Amino acid sequence: MKAESYLEEKRIIPLVNHLTSALLIHEPNDPIEFLVHQVQDIINFRNHRGKPPILFNKDNLTNVFKGVDFLNKGTIDLSEYFTAMKMLGLCENDFNQNPQVDEKNQIECKVFVYEA
Repeated sequence: MKAESYLEEKRIIPLVNHLTSALLIHEPNDPIEFLVHQVQDIINFRNHRGKPPILFNKDNLTNVFKGVDFLNKGTIDLSEYFTAMKMLGLCENDFNQNPQVDEKNQIECKVFVYEA
């Protein structure tokens, strides 16, 4: 329980998930060097010296949106938005809980991509 508490408090599991996902997406020839650069980018961002580490590009995020937009409406509801964010590996504290919605209380793809 102490180990689990420590990992949760220090947010180690999301970090490991992010690094593992990055490895699987990029499949670098030298995974150790790649991971060192990924961790350095995360440290730089944390210290306000760099951009946030981005795992998915706009096309990837658009495809995640389309995967949740089963009826191909071009919009998703809030529950689908939460599902998509969880598919990206985000916890509820990691993303905007109240994204911009249209007049039908739906979230457009561009809003989803921005929030993700």
